[in-house]
Amino acid sequence: MHKIWLLRLVLPWPYGRLLTGFVLLIILLPFFYLGHTDDIESTTPVLFYSLIIAYIIPIFSYITAKSQEAMLELRPLLGLEDLAFERAYEKLDSASFAVVALQCVAGALLGLTHMSFIRGSALGTLTGALADRPGFVSTIGALTVWIVMTTVISMLVQQAIIFARLGAYHVKVRLLDTRKLLPFARVSISASLAIIGALALFPLIGIESGMNLIEILPGAIATLVPLLVMFILPVWPIHRRLVRLREQQLASINERIDSRLDAGDGSCPESGVLEELAPLLGYRREITQVSTWPFDGGNVTRLLFYMVIPPLTWAGAALIENLVDWLL
Repeated sequence: MHKIWLLRLVLPWPYGRLLTGFVLLIILLPFFYLGHTDDIESTTPVLFYSLIIAYIIPIFSYITAKSQEAMLELRPLLGLEDLAFERAYEKLDSASFAVVALQCVAGALLGLTHMSFIRGSALGTLTGALADRPGFVSTIGALTVWIVMTTVISMLVQQAIIFARLGAYHVKVRLLDTRKLLPFARVSISASLAIIGALALFPLIGIESGMNLIEILPGAIATLVPLLVMFILPVWPIHRRLVRLREQQLASINERIDSRLDAGDGSCPESGVLEELAPLLGYRREITQVSTWPFDGGNVTRLLFYMVIPPLTWAGAALIENLVDWLL
């Protein structure tokens, strides 16, 4: 197992992630500007390529660190041997050489497929890459973005799978103490917010290079589908276990209540019987009101707020493009 190469790019200093993003931006902007032309149909989307790489690498490091913190916080609740826990923890930021190679190859193939879709054929992609400097830089940029995004998304999905397995088989669950399960929700929401931020940058492609929605859509879909997986997967097994536990406890309580009531003569229960049943009725009311999702109000509010950002940026980009067309 080796630490993912993207995480090795993050500077190990105070504010290292912020500095890493800034350094990447300084390096990438001049490089991708080499592919800039006055022809909007063939120019390189300089801002998009630079910003999404400079954003996703530091944010991937941040999300991974948050996932590691969440697993350490869950450690007292996990019925795992130390060795098994260490192996699961290591997989949050590491992978075998074969997996890393597969991520890079898959990213490159997805990038070539997308570019072939835009340029009409694989031959058109190759010809465009070799024709001139803008074509070459644009091809390098697209492949780099696809490789980086594929690596990040596959690792975030791997993290989601790890937490899903912990929630399904290893974590101790108590119906009236679900706040200890909040780390599952934080992993779910943190990974989702990272990808939502990336989605918000996609309209830059249309503004810079004149691509239409159909040409941008494959990349957006390839990002959106894993987003849904990363959001639901870490919390779904916990949700199902809480639902089953609540149903089991409700069935047990109702059986005890019915048994006590059946012992009477069928008329209105006496006050002594009601006093005897009061704790059971109170407990039933408590567990009926327990949420079976490991979220709190703050997490949900933050997620809903960030989900509004991509549609706003896409709408804003469309307005800007129409305004520019009208002015020109």
